[in-house]
Amino acid sequence: MKILKGKGDGKKSFFQLPLIVVALIVIMTIWKPGIFLTPSNFLSILLSICIYGIMMCGTIFPLLNGGIDLSIGSTAALSGCVTILITMAGNYTPAASLLGILAGIGVGALCGAVNGLVSSLFGIPAFIVTLASSNIVLGIAQSISNQRTITCLHSEVINWIGTGKILGIPFPVVFFVLLLVFTWWVLKYTRFGRYAYAAGGNPKATQFSGISTKKIQIATYLISGTTAALAGIVLSCFNRQAVYTQASGYDGDVLVALVVGGVSMAGGEGKITGAIFGLMILGILNNAMVLIGIDAIYQNLVKGLLVIVAVALDVYARNKNSGLKRKTLRSIFSKG
Repeated sequence: MKILKGKGDGKKSFFQLPLIVVALIVIMTIWKPGIFLTPSNFLSILLSICIYGIMMCGTIFPLLNGGIDLSIGSTAALSGCVTILITMAGNYTPAASLLGILAGIGVGALCGAVNGLVSSLFGIPAFIVTLASSNIVLGIAQSISNQRTITCLHSEVINWIGTGKILGIPFPVVFFVLLLVFTWWVLKYTRFGRYAYAAGGNPKATQFSGISTKKIQIATYLISGTTAALAGIVLSCFNRQAVYTQASGYDGDVLVALVVGGVSMAGGEGKITGAIFGLMILGILNNAMVLIGIDAIYQNLVKGLLVIVAVALDVYARNKNSGLKRKTLRSIFSKG
């Protein structure tokens, strides 16, 4: 987990995330020789994390702004369903597929914008707003899909997005890398990126500087909804089908990657470069638990514990850097 002293200051990380990634690779290579360290398995890991990564590129913005988006899984599912349904309604033509993709992106952007508007205008915590909207959006996805799996096998555009390659690299991976670079550029070099950090780190000072924190907040959720839609569309294209449960639990995994990667839940701190390593750790752990044969229930337990530890260490580092005195168990019980 990468703890930063401030916005983009490049200070040494609290935890050396690359070393953790290397250690996990070495451990799994020894544990599962001839199985883990193979091109096919690493391609599987890349393909699995690229969907999370596409979401992560947008979801980092609400977190940096001091919020959270718990609706990205449902938004991804709805956008995927919309794209596939419109493609099928247009008889699988390229024009219909492109129209479906644009409509899916639009739906995701709308969901994100509504989250930001409701939270900023009414002062409702983003946790409550996005949790509620997650259920609403999921209900809409259930309704338009009739709670069934929608299969799409005859669209050239959908098939290429899901399985096509550029220079031998699967398109979903290429798209994720391009989006990752763009996100890095926005956060590091644009005015909006600086405003997102500032509004999350010190919203009152940012507002006094003449910056509309409400507009920044709405924009961050619009971005989050858009990348969730893109992830849902790519996922549907890869599977050549859409179902309202297809992105269930993705919001939790994306949150794990971001927090482990050093993005502070309190806002104003974190980098997309650190989040990449958090994503890699998550992908390797998920793959390792499958290869070892750990039950899905215990996989969720491991990821849940990982979030708790990461957030606890984030709070510890913040208190340490600010000079705040921390109470120990001995001091607490001695006062009793």
